[in-house]
Amino acid sequence: MTIVSDGHAFSRNLVVNIIGLTLPVALALVTVPLYIHAIGAARYGVVALTWSLLGYLGVLDFGLSRAAANALGKLGHAGSQERVPVFLTTLYLNLVMGIAAGAALYAAGGTVLRLWFPLTGDLAQEMAGALPWMAAMLPLGMLIGVAIGALESCERFLLSNLSNLLGVFFGQVAPLVAVMLFGPSLRVIMPTLMLGRLVVVVGTLAVALWLERPIRSLRPDPASARSLFRYGAWVSVSGLVSPILDTFDQMVIGRMLGAAAVAHYAVPMSLSARSQVLAVAVARTLFPRLSRETSETSRDLTGRAALALAFVFGAICGPAIIVIGPFLQLWVGAEFARHSTLVAQILLFGAWMNGVAFLPLNQLLAQGRPNLIARLHLLEVGPFLMILWLLIREAGLPGAALAWTLRTGVDCLALLWIAGSLRDVAARAAPAVALMAVALAIAVGAQPAPVAALILAGLLGAAFLGFGMAVEPKLGEFVQSIADRTLPPSAKRLAARWR
Repeated sequence: MTIVSDGHAFSRNLVVNIIGLTLPVALALVTVPLYIHAIGAARYGVVALTWSLLGYLGVLDFGLSRAAANALGKLGHAGSQERVPVFLTTLYLNLVMGIAAGAALYAAGGTVLRLWFPLTGDLAQEMAGALPWMAAMLPLGMLIGVAIGALESCERFLLSNLSNLLGVFFGQVAPLVAVMLFGPSLRVIMPTLMLGRLVVVVGTLAVALWLERPIRSLRPDPASARSLFRYGAWVSVSGLVSPILDTFDQMVIGRMLGAAAVAHYAVPMSLSARSQVLAVAVARTLFPRLSRETSETSRDLTGRAALALAFVFGAICGPAIIVIGPFLQLWVGAEFARHSTLVAQILLFGAWMNGVAFLPLNQLLAQGRPNLIARLHLLEVGPFLMILWLLIREAGLPGAALAWTLRTGVDCLALLWIAGSLRDVAARAAPAVALMAVALAIAVGAQPAPVAALILAGLLGAAFLGFGMAVEPKLGEFVQSIADRTLPPSAKRLAARWR
């Protein structure tokens, strides 16, 4: 949300990233209720847990994908002679570790899943049949992480987002079609997911290799490997811990409350995560540049961006808290919404804080300080798990949502402090915090009807933007630059006449 040295390039890349991240959200809004209707809440809960497990095991690349993105980002637009050894070395290492991780999942995954998440009947048999496909998807996920990092390091965001969109299409639409054709079974869903991921990985690697040409040697570079492992070691520590902080709550819910409860929690959690499109887009767009900037410039850019994001992202999350109840009733039905509305409202508050935290986290990674992030996340694990267990026992699903939201608040403040931006951001962002609290109070206390909720949401969104432009004047300039790039000519003329 800040104006960098090349403001036009930044705004262009940000628009590309926002569009690339928004389209999968729109696709999910269509496909999730269809999935729940087609395969049932319990089976969808198993699918959600499957993806959580794959995401967690994906950290077994020891942080090399992130290390490669950082190293290639520092090289920027350097020649292939410097970039190719880093790219290929990471590719080889991730392939080897991906195969090893897949073999470990295939050998032990069934036992772990049966012990932790007991299933019976058809679901148990389907999970056993799906396990080999899950294992085969692990190395593919590690390979595409390297390819995406290479594309984004030279700011080829259009290509990286195209790859992500294809991955979402093959990951959501293709399995749904397969279910409708061949029946609601994990034995149908998992092979379809595997085939789709294979197509996307091969295509993305081909594009990345073509852009890195000429490739004069296919040999790995030991010096690059040592450097990557030094950076990646700390990233991997954080990578092992972060899924516990972000997705382990679903595992605990499954154990304590059952598979259907996972679905009632996973759907609002997915919506909350997908609401962070803007935050992810800003962090992704800034990362290659922050990797090349001095620490002082990097800190300044991050502080200003975090402050602006607190208001602009608040203009998304605050109104969403108010309208999420009526939306869920229309989207997934009144019965499902009864279990999920309060959960979604609490999670959206946490998603707002988590989105702001992306920027200081991104700065620390770009500046080569992943050790600080890893140590912070290690400190958070014990208290979070204890609070999660207590709140689920006392309050069920809303308790799990509250535990996650409290953790994101602590994490956000700590990361801003470590990155050196807390003093600049905290006081000036106070109006955004107050407006978020107002949104939650209205949603939980008043529970407005759909029309009233829409009106209140609109007023709240305007308040967020008004306060934001008052606190950070350059936010208005940035919004204008985005509007100039995205609005049609008729809308621009109308806006100019209004001004």
